[in-house]
Amino acid sequence: MNPYELERLAKQHTSDIRKAAARHHVAAARRDRARSIRHRTGWALIQIGLSLVSTSARGPGKGPAMLASVSGARPAP
Repeated sequence: MNPYELERLAKQHTSDIRKAAARHHVAAARRDRARSIRHRTGWALIQIGLSLVSTSARGPGKGPAMLASVSGARPAP
């Protein structure tokens, strides 16, 4: 094969690989950003849920989550 043609093909291949890597990098950055938002939202919801479960009208720490079968749980008065 002609050396000039080999050089052109090598440059074209390198260019194609760089373009694919750039597209992959942008897509990965979008996935990471969306994942981090879901991750933070999920943890916020967990914290809200735990806060609601651990408190009730009778006061903190006496909600329905405090079962007698759980070690260290205080019995309701």
